[in-house]
Amino acid sequence: MSERLNELDEIRLKDRHGFSQQVSLLKNSVSTTTLTNDQLAHLSLLYAWDKVLSGDFNQALSILEEAAGPDNKQLLLRIQGLKVNIHILSYRYTEAFIGIEQLLKALPSLTNELTYYQVIGQVILLFNNIERYDLAQQLIEQGLKISQASDIRCRLQALGLQGIYKTSDFQHYDASFTDVNSLCEQAEETIFNLLVIRNHMFYLLEQQQYPPVLRLYTDYISQVLNTNYPILNAGFQAAAAEALLKQGDLVAADKLARAAEQSLPTDRHDPAVLASYRVLYLLAQAEGNFNNLLFYGEKRRETELAIAKEKASQQLAYQLATGESRLKEQRIQLLDKDNELLTLERNLYQQQAENRYLFLIIISGFTLLLAVLSYRGLTRSQRFRRLAEFDQLTGISNRHHFYQQANIAAKYCEQNQRPLSVVVFDLDYFKKINDTYGHAMGDWALQQVVACCRNFMRNSDIFGRVGGEEFAIVLPDCTADKAEMLAEICRDAIAAIDTSHFSSPFTLTASFGVSEAAHDGYDISALLDSADKALYKAKDNGRNQVWCSN
Repeated sequence: MSERLNELDEIRLKDRHGFSQQVSLLKNSVSTTTLTNDQLAHLSLLYAWDKVLSGDFNQALSILEEAAGPDNKQLLLRIQGLKVNIHILSYRYTEAFIGIEQLLKALPSLTNELTYYQVIGQVILLFNNIERYDLAQQLIEQGLKISQASDIRCRLQALGLQGIYKTSDFQHYDASFTDVNSLCEQAEETIFNLLVIRNHMFYLLEQQQYPPVLRLYTDYISQVLNTNYPILNAGFQAAAAEALLKQGDLVAADKLARAAEQSLPTDRHDPAVLASYRVLYLLAQAEGNFNNLLFYGEKRRETELAIAKEKASQQLAYQLATGESRLKEQRIQLLDKDNELLTLERNLYQQQAENRYLFLIIISGFTLLLAVLSYRGLTRSQRFRRLAEFDQLTGISNRHHFYQQANIAAKYCEQNQRPLSVVVFDLDYFKKINDTYGHAMGDWALQQVVACCRNFMRNSDIFGRVGGEEFAIVLPDCTADKAEMLAEICRDAIAAIDTSHFSSPFTLTASFGVSEAAHDGYDISALLDSADKALYKAKDNGRNQVWCSN
């Protein structure tokens, strides 16, 4: 019986339909009175896995809660690991991370390579999802130290590829992918190998390497279809559809995108889902089909929001769970310290009551001193940071901080293929204002210009002073026509600044230049240079106007 249960464990990882049938047959044919505690617990574990694979998470959790406790500690950890998996699939991330904390404490006792993967594999996946690649890599390396079997090493190294892609250059990642792909093929781990290839196709799309995506699709699609695994079907078809679309083959892209849509799961936020809706949206845009454009645009937006919401929930749950764990440890430590202090105080009181009061006064004074020093350090740090990042006169980003934030925004827009525009402007004849009316009046003018322009900007826009009277605005998710509209609004607002209450009124105007990533690329220096050239065209053509680089 124990051998049969172990065989079912292996089948579960390779043939889920066959696994479901055999678990059902075994549960209906075996007499539970003839089984040991460990065999009963193992059977309950497999039965719960069957419910998980069919999506009945509540029933799976009930089976595990009702199962008798096994004598085998490794089996008990597997049951706890499956509970964590169920909490993850049910979006109960706080419970999942609390369970993970308990599993990680038992990590030294996980010496069996298969059990290690069965218990820790899902933990690694979740750490990848919250972008804690350092923790995931530590668990992978520990598993590789105790694992000699090629199938387990394949699975563990496959889980590490996402972290390598996100934290190193593409050349290093590509070499790692080749090694893992070869290892998984030798181990005949078909499902894992296809999942690795599917993810690699999405990474290649991000690198704009479209021919390799199509070659992988041609080489492996027959294996994918044989698995009858929706996530694989949709992933390969969606990735190939996007590659075809980028190469201009709209007919073939449409066919594959719609096939992917038919395979999409309804209960998971997988890259295949977002890729399919993205391709169908772009196809509708290319065809001028406004109904589909609205429909798939909404689907794409809903999926992006759902993915972001799920990741935020996972990260928040991680912080809550780890914070609660640290708080418990601190409470225990505090209780221990309190006990020590009470004992010390009692002994001191017995010896000399006056010394006890003196000790309490010293401790109180020391605590107060630490509090004062901590507060002063915090306020000083905040003041220095503001001085380092913001322009003291206008309150907006200084040149250095502006470039930092602008590069972050550009990288985000490039990775997510979002529009990005840049506006550069400076005040016309500003030197004349300084020379005629004094630098105090010039400073007033700069402050008024910044104040009126900020009224028309979004929270996500990046506004900085990059020169004496020169300013720049980075506009994520904004096309050139909208950026040009904002520039016109700001130009009108600047021209309308009232100086009539001064003894010598004067007029403020500004010239604007606009550039867009769709025309000039996502490099901030190039975008600013292009916008600057457009600004000088505005100046050459009479000032107090807006010019666009394209």
